[in-house]
Amino acid sequence: MKTIEEKIKRAIKTNKLNPEILGERLWYNYFVRITELVWKRNFHDGYKIEVYTEKYGEHLATVKV
Repeated sequence: MKTIEEKIKRAIKTNKLNPEILGERLWYNYFVRITELVWKRNFHDGYKIEVYTEKYGEHLATVKV
């Protein structure tokens, strides 16, 4: 079974999830929050994607891309 992190990375690669659209939204059975990371603050350029359950808001994973 694939982990959530693998699902997110594959979805970005196949353009099913666009990290350039910042904010919170539903994505399939998950609630995702996408935040842009800036090197000056985080020492990493890219995006932080936090994944929660849709129903109860339980945090499942955080992925940095």
